[in-house]
Amino acid sequence: MAFIAVLDSDPRAPSAPARRRYPAVKDGAEHAILKLRSLASPDEIAHNEDILRIFLVACEVKTVKLSVIGLSCLQKLISHDAVAPSALKEILATLKDVGEDATQVSWEDTGEDEKYDLHGEMADETVQLKTLQTILIIFQSRLQPDNEEHMAQALGICLRLLENNRSSDSVRNTAAATFRQAVALIFDHVVSAESLPAGKFSSGGYIARTSSVTSDINRSINRLGSLELEYLSGGAISMRETLTRAGKLGIRLLEDLTALAAGGSAIWLRVSSIQRTFALDILEFILSNYVVVFRTLLPYEQVLQHQICSLLMTSLRTNTELEGEAGEPYFRRLVLRSVAHIIRLYSSSLITESEVWPPFYYFS
Repeated sequence: MAFIAVLDSDPRAPSAPARRRYPAVKDGAEHAILKLRSLASPDEIAHNEDILRIFLVACEVKTVKLSVIGLSCLQKLISHDAVAPSALKEILATLKDVGEDATQVSWEDTGEDEKYDLHGEMADETVQLKTLQTILIIFQSRLQPDNEEHMAQALGICLRLLENNRSSDSVRNTAAATFRQAVALIFDHVVSAESLPAGKFSSGGYIARTSSVTSDINRSINRLGSLELEYLSGGAISMRETLTRAGKLGIRLLEDLTALAAGGSAIWLRVSSIQRTFALDILEFILSNYVVVFRTLLPYEQVLQHQICSLLMTSLRTNTELEGEAGEPYFRRLVLRSVAHIIRLYSSSLITESEVWPPFYYFS
């Protein structure tokens, strides 16, 4: 198998640069090589802890070279389903530590008697970008977190790198993109786990923004029309109160995003604050692309009615001359676009809100 052939050379990667300064890593890599040669499939590799362990140890060593090698090899394992789901806790703990400790690492060439110390910012960026890439691969694989602790930890890594003052622009942009893609994958999983109609009513990726509120709303109306036709063909739409585990995770995420968009802290994600525009941008994306979730699952409709609508009403009443994000044109535009989505897509269930909003909407 091609994957086995490629992976057979990977344990040698951390072995070579670690030979002199990190004998434990060298010994572990050589032991993993021997183990790997007796394995025939990704499933067998997944059940052998020694293979995964050597790459995690390489990630934990505070040198850029070994950390990058370890992360790259870890990505190959995850992409080929060669990691057992039970290992996710240890992987996330390692990624959290690697991301936070990146400022302390340095480049080393242990094959020569030379050591190259880069600026902390450069070391940060190299390791942090690899960390974010690994997080996205986790969400795209069978390791996608299925409990609150693991989900919060994975998303929290993205948000902390996004808001870290020492993060480069490249890291911040990548962290934002990774978080957006993770949110889309999470809600796609909600649609699947709750057996809701997919296709036109959900999105596997983050839709590019346009400056036209009208075009955004028209696309959403078309999706809603298709949704209603499909439901009517199978009978009346009925709200469901119970949620699967995936549905409950989506609710926790929705509640924390609403709190962050209001300028508060995210208790579940353990994030004190992020830019309100970013949180509201994610909320607006969810509202416009996962209509079926809010139209079918009662707990989601309740969060929409009591928390998201309250956030938007408060934001509409905010004077545009106020300082800070609440007074910025882009934040105001996001608020108006979100309100427009609710009026056009959810008015049948949010009757009072839809009647109260138009005066605020048209004169804002």
